[in-house]
Amino acid sequence: MIVRCIHNLFQTDVLVEGREYEVRAERDDCYIRSGFDKGFSKTRFEIVRACRSPSRGDAAGGHCNKLQ
Repeated sequence: MIVRCIHNLFQTDVLVEGREYEVRAERDDCYIRSGFDKGFSKTRFEIVRACRSPSRGDAAGGHCNKLQ
């Protein structure tokens, strides 16, 4: 999934407001970014593209759709 940072307060050293990031996992109401083990609160982001996963039973697994 691709998310856009909408709030970087107290995380300006690792998050840039307006920048898009790839999410590799979700845990405890947090997104785990690619390259980080630390979770970032979901409230800091808006979803830009949701990817489908064959492990979740999606027919077109692996494809990302831009949300409108």
